[in-house]
Amino acid sequence: MGALDLLMSSVLDRSGAMDHLLMERRSPPYILTSLVAIVAVLVLPALYYHHTYSVTPVDKTLAYAIIITLVLTLVLFTLCTTVLLRLMGISAPVVKVIGAITYSLVATIPLMLTYYGANFAINGELTILSFFTTGRLAEGEWLIGLFPTLLYIAAALMFLVFVSALRALGNTPISSAYLMAVLCLPLLIGSFFVGMTCAESLFPQSAFHVGRFFSSFLDVPTQ
Repeated sequence: MGALDLLMSSVLDRSGAMDHLLMERRSPPYILTSLVAIVAVLVLPALYYHHTYSVTPVDKTLAYAIIITLVLTLVLFTLCTTVLLRLMGISAPVVKVIGAITYSLVATIPLMLTYYGANFAINGELTILSFFTTGRLAEGEWLIGLFPTLLYIAAALMFLVFVSALRALGNTPISSAYLMAVLCLPLLIGSFFVGMTCAESLFPQSAFHVGRFFSSFLDVPTQ
C-alpha cells in the first residue's frame, strides 16, 4: 500500500487498511507523510489565501494558543489511549497508537479535497478560504452553510477508522473495538481541555477565544 492508497483505502476498506498498516508491518508507515498532508490540505490553503490577499493578520497570541492546544491534545490523547489499551490488556506500542490516530485523521483529506472541488466548481473560486480567514460569507453563498455537516461526516468517518484501528491493534471483535473507541472519547475531550488550560496559563484569557475559534466551524452564519 502506497501513501496515496492510504487516502481512500482508510475510508473504503478500513479493516484491511488498518490490518496492513498497523499489524502487517513492523512499524506504521507514512505517519509523517500523513501529518504533512493533513496540514497541507487543512491549513496551508487558508494561509496562502491570507498571504496572497493581504488579509489583516490574526492575533498571534491566539494563533500560538490554538497551536499549543492542538499539539497538547494530540500528545495527551495518545498517551491516555495507550494507557487505556494497556489496562484492557492490549500492549500496543506508542508508535502504533500514533499511527492509529494519524490514519484516522487522514479520513478528512478526501472529504476536504472533494469540498474544495465542489466549492471551486460552483463559485469559480475557493470561497471557503475567504470564510476561514475573514469569517464572512460572500453574497449568495450556500455551500459554506453545509460546512458543519461536512465536519460531522468527517468526525463519523474518523471514528469508524479509529474503531478499525483499535480492532486491528487488539485483534478484538468489532463490538469490543466500538466500546474502546467510545471510552476514548472522554479522553479526547479531557485532553483538549487540559491543552486549552495549559495554553491559558501561557497566554492569559486565551481559553475563551480558543473555544470560540473551534466552535465557530459548527456555527456558520446563514443568509
